[in-house]
Amino acid sequence: MANPLITISNVVLLPDWPYFSSRMGNMEPESVDGSSGPAAARAGRAERRANPRYELTAEFDLFQLRGAKHRTWLGSGKTRNWSRSSILISWDKSLAAGTSVELVVRWSATVEMVVIGRILSNEARGTIVRILRGRFRVNRAYAEKVRGMQNTALSIPPHEHLC
Repeated sequence: MANPLITISNVVLLPDWPYFSSRMGNMEPESVDGSSGPAAARAGRAERRANPRYELTAEFDLFQLRGAKHRTWLGSGKTRNWSRSSILISWDKSLAAGTSVELVVRWSATVEMVVIGRILSNEARGTIVRILRGRFRVNRAYAEKVRGMQNTALSIPPHEHLC
């Protein structure tokens, strides 16, 4: 299968990026019962989803949104698979369907993806989050730490006795 272009709401992810490619497991769409690729097709199971799902495991922090400026940290976990419109996550708690949430997915040490969504359902295989919107941002605390380390390494005092 050729490298597909995966879109998540208004964000486009290109599988040719080295970081993205190394994080991807099976690039075959996953079927409804969790099996994927040609084996599921040969077994005669038809895909009923509007958007295919792709395995992508990444750590996240989950926050419950309450109003425009209030959010409560609920815990952390891992994503299992993604589609254009939803994410299947694994974590140890359960939330009521319709709960507004914010997922902060850690792509790398400096890049995070913030996904605003709603809980669709809690099932034995995980919690399904409907993506309403998403954006990438820089983890500023880490970026400042790295910037400070670079400035410290570059600020070498002059040695007068060597001149």
